Amino acid sequence: MKSICIFEDSAYQNFLPLAYSRPVYELRCGIYSFLERIILQYPDTEINLFCREYLKSVLAESYPHSVNKIKSNNEVCLFINGRFLMSTPIAISGKEEIGIIDNTIVYARLLRENCLSITPEKFLENDFIYELKKKFEVKRVDAGLIQYPWDLIYLNKEQITSDFTTYIKGESIRENVYEGVHFIKESQIFVGKNTIIKPGCVLDAENGPIYVGDNVKISPNSVIEGPAFIDDNVVIQALSRIHAGSNIGKVCKIGGEITNTIIQGFTNKQHDGFLGDSYIGSWVNLGAGTVNSNLTNLYGTVKVQVFDKIIDTGQTFLGMIMGDHTKTAINTKFTTGSIIGFACNIIMTSTPPKFIPSFSWYSDNVTRAYDITRELQVAKRMMARRNKNMTCNGEKVFETIYTLTEMERKLHDN
Repeated sequence: MKSICIFEDSAYQNFLPLAYSRPVYELRCGIYSFLERIILQYPDTEINLFCREYLKSVLAESYPHSVNKIKSNNEVCLFINGRFLMSTPIAISGKEEIGIIDNTIVYARLLRENCLSITPEKFLENDFIYELKKKFEVKRVDAGLIQYPWDLIYLNKEQITSDFTTYIKGESIRENVYEGVHFIKESQIFVGKNTIIKPGCVLDAENGPIYVGDNVKISPNSVIEGPAFIDDNVVIQALSRIHAGSNIGKVCKIGGEITNTIIQGFTNKQHDGFLGDSYIGSWVNLGAGTVNSNLTNLYGTVKVQVFDKIIDTGQTFLGMIMGDHTKTAINTKFTTGSIIGFACNIIMTSTPPKFIPSFSWYSDNVTRAYDITRELQVAKRMMARRNKNMTCNGEKVFETIYTLTEMERKLHDN
């Protein structure tokens, strides 16, 4: 059996707050996460995963793969950067070498004796590439390494189409499709088993494919425009408008209007309100009427604030980036390019700040740190409503994120 190892590098920090609770390679773009897409391209291959140490136990609960240790007895292991939006596989067999782009490691093909000395922490060090360059041949490659969350949003439509064309080969099932449902360009629409599509719905794949997973319920008079991806066990509420680029993870409840937005699993956006050109984490609840702006009145590129740093994203359309376990009250209004942290509670009638640090409680009258004990209780209650329990390892990760973000909140307060 051949062996690969998918690793994180120091650029995971560019993907916070989304990457606080997961390795970067668990982020989605198109139909799959980075990890899922890489694994699809290496069948019958031993998979090893490298991640930050505090995520190790939770990752080991989620996958059957070796985490933070190379277990293989194979002669060669191919290390692959988890930010690599891979379209064709890199050969595992071959001479020892490192593939780089702009002084960043894309892959490293190493013999077993050289693999065993490499730890996950090595890839998180900026100078590790210089150590490898001294020992191994360097090959400069043209590879799609994602740099920021807005890159995922920008590439999402194209990637849904590419993934659908490349990997979706099964037969579409239409056994629970009611009379009065309209499919436009049926060959580009896949519907999974036990999925119900009620009367008055329109699935329009004229401008890109539509994938609807298993056990999905699409309520009456909803419109879905491709390219779009709806994962298993999703509920689409009545009169929803799901526009091109919508990418909805497992067990979400979705309503209102969505365009070109990636939503991780187990998130609620059930009510009316526009959500556009955004990336939303897991276990988020967006109150009724929550909306975001995705285009400035000046039609210029969108700038984001991360603490005291301003970044020009180069994007004309960008809504918001929101971390896991964040909740918003009814009629919350986010400005273009907002960055909202992990486990925030936002209950403002006025417009929230463009940047909100993790574990923040924002109301019209109070701005303070969210108590970790209280937020853990809220997170556990929400998970229980979906028949999920937070494991001991999950609770430890939650507490670790609180500690990691404490300094960020202090920097913001100053």
